[in-house]
Amino acid sequence: MNLLIDQFGSINLLPLYSVLIVVLIERHLTLADKFHPLTFAKLVALRVAYKVHSKNPGTPLQQMIAGTLAPIVLLSPFMLLLAVLIYLSEYPIFFDSLLLLLALRFTPVMMRIKKVERCLKTNKKTLAKQHLQTLVLRETAQLSPFGIAKAAIESLMLRFAAQFCCVIVLYLVGGGLLALSYRLLFEFSQCWHTKQGSYAYFGKPIRLCLALILWLPARITALCFIIGQNISQGLRALTQGKNLLCSRYFVLSLQGAALGVELGGPVFYGDNKVRLAKCGGTRPIALEDLNRALNGIKKAQWVFLTLCFIACLLLNIET
Repeated sequence: MNLLIDQFGSINLLPLYSVLIVVLIERHLTLADKFHPLTFAKLVALRVAYKVHSKNPGTPLQQMIAGTLAPIVLLSPFMLLLAVLIYLSEYPIFFDSLLLLLALRFTPVMMRIKKVERCLKTNKKTLAKQHLQTLVLRETAQLSPFGIAKAAIESLMLRFAAQFCCVIVLYLVGGGLLALSYRLLFEFSQCWHTKQGSYAYFGKPIRLCLALILWLPARITALCFIIGQNISQGLRALTQGKNLLCSRYFVLSLQGAALGVELGGPVFYGDNKVRLAKCGGTRPIALEDLNRALNGIKKAQWVFLTLCFIACLLLNIET
């Protein structure tokens, strides 16, 4: 018992304590998009892509080389400066926590999904599409209210994995610098998404890099969701899935099954129709499922943080 008490006060658990504090701050203190540094980073990424890629795309190989060098050139000087500042600081945990606060920006996603839900309930379909368009790259003009709800649920689940769980995992592994570097790469990938025809090759290197980084956190995310929602239905999807190596399919399959709703299906990116595999449950989406998904994500957040705490505590006891 005394050993357990000592572990709670261990200096090695400071990063986990900072995660809990930052999560609470991020939930109640939301900075507007136009003032957030990530918005500036996206503008820089779009400008660089215009200068390097749009004017003279070159061959597919040249585009992939440019897409590999662009994030390195953008991130290296900035991250080197931050690394020096953290190294010279007397309290590096403070700067690490500040970087985590910048990287952990998930509450605005939840707020946007709530706005979509309210608009659908009041039959404001056009306004719901406008809110949804800020979260997805797919074409929303032709979506029905149920299509809007499905797209919103899918975006919420995928962004929970990418913008919340993966950021925290990387922070616990490598500190605030690693978490912020990943988050910037994620924002760059959204600006240079391969589903947009002009970035099919330019954005491919960063998409492959993120797929590797997200592979494990995506699976942890899905398991946390089904633990909080419906573990039996979620686990049943493991035996029925055909492409569980794909992180996107894994997340949507397990979480959709836990909710009991069908996800996936055809998606339009501009004029291009992409047929994505259907997954999850068997019941069509209903408007009230948006609220169920939001509540499920809230429970999954605390399940995830609890698992992180247990894992860190066990690692400290072993060492």
